[in-house]
Amino acid sequence: MLILCRYILPLAVCAGMLAPLEGCSGGGPPPVMAIRRIANLGQKPAAENSSLDQGEVLDLENSLDKTVVVGEEFKVALESNAGTGYEWQCQLTNDPFIFVAEPPEIAPVDTGVVGGRVRTIFVLHGKSVGKVKVTFVLVRAWGKDVAPVKSLTLTLTVNDASSAPH
Repeated sequence: MLILCRYILPLAVCAGMLAPLEGCSGGGPPPVMAIRRIANLGQKPAAENSSLDQGEVLDLENSLDKTVVVGEEFKVALESNAGTGYEWQCQLTNDPFIFVAEPPEIAPVDTGVVGGRVRTIFVLHGKSVGKVKVTFVLVRAWGKDVAPVKSLTLTLTVNDASSAPH
């Protein structure tokens, strides 16, 4: 049977010895394609340089306050469902106290699930001493005049390295 499926059947189809399949000639419904799920699609191997493998990640589920020092890098992760069309965006530009690296990293939570949960990871850097409110909103990118579905605020106090607790 293996020889038939692997060698003889493809040759017979190519030579025109078999009738076209139902639906392939344009007269019937389109053929159904099988879908194969690949477990680690889009994920980097652990040995590669990925922000998921480096340092602490703050999983932001509620608004909160955090203190960092000048020069410190930290990550903020927010979860959403990829299949809904909603994405997390950071509403902070040109701030004197912190820098937000763009674009954020997107990492699947449910590997192998199309439209499953993903983590959006923003990398922030303390630039100078001060206090800032960083707002993250869950929006559809194409919905320009639509209010966010969810909004979270991270209040950051950036301290000088010499005033940080040891």
